[in-house]
Formats: sequence, C-alpha cells, structure tokens
Amino acid sequence: MKRGIKLILVIAMFLLATGALSTTVQAGRIGYSYSRLPKGMLGKWYTYTNFGYGKKKFYKVHMTNKNLRKYKKHRVYVGKKALKTAKYWTAEKTKKIHGYHWLWVYGWQQSAGAGDYYNLHKFGKHQVLTIAGGAGVWGSTHYYRSKAVAKKLAAKRYPGFVYDN
Repeated sequence: MKRGIKLILVIAMFLLATGALSTTVQAGRIGYSYSRLPKGMLGKWYTYTNFGYGKKKFYKVHMTNKNLRKYKKHRVYVGKKALKTAKYWTAEKTKKIHGYHWLWVYGWQQSAGAGDYYNLHKFGKHQVLTIAGGAGVWGSTHYYRSKAVAKKLAAKRYPGFVYDN
C-alpha cells in the first residue's frame, strides 16, 4: 500500500514539474524587441468596414512610437503603481504565424491576454497593414494608406490570414 502511494506521489510530482516547465517555455520571449517601429508602419492607416455592426464607415489607426518601450524584464504592478506605467507598451517580432512575421504588441503592465498583432506587407502596388488579435492571431483587418484604397479593397481577402465571419 505504501509503495502505491509513493508511486502516485512521484507521478503527480513529475506531472506538475512537466507542466511548470512547458508553461515557462511557452511564456519565453519570441524575438527581437523594438524600440522604434519599422518606418513603413508609421503614420495614418484607414479601413472601411462595419466590424459586423450596422453601416460601414472609415476607421483610422495612427501608428506612432509614442510610449513604445524596448522590452526588458520588469515588474507588473497592481493598483496606483500600475497606472504610472500602464501607458507604455512593447512590441516584439514573432516567428512565422500563418506564413507571415508579425509584430506582437502588448501593454507594459499587461499580465493576461494575447495582445494584438501587426503585419506590414505589400500586395500588388499597395502597402497593407494587417491587424489581428487573440492567441490564434485571428480576425484580420486590413488598413491602407488612403481612404479611397480602403473603400475600394474593403472586401479583399489575402492568402494566409484568418478572418472573422
């Protein structure tokens, strides 16, 4: 009987240790941390959509280096201390996901959640900024440099991206 209990405890400890190691590996840093975004990403970008609600309209994203911090190991605070650094964010290059490299963007004080993903790619003669989110890099929305192009290519789907329906 004692031998059976010891065996169960050893197996339980092994499983717990293996789970802890795999969690540590998954949480590891993926790639290069940016102190400045690539020049091609900076500026205003437009999309024409309804995001699944009502009438379509233009949405604008202004990409800037304001409050971007190169990642360094830091403490994640809760409460008043968190408010002082919550305005900062960080961006890292990912491995290929769905065939593309992405910038993984998340808040400096973000302790949970997948963050957002940004990809800059040229399709035809247009630069396309794609934004996706979630653990699976889902719900791709494409942004363009002008409102005219955004309206013209509003329904365009590119290979390798995962779209919300």
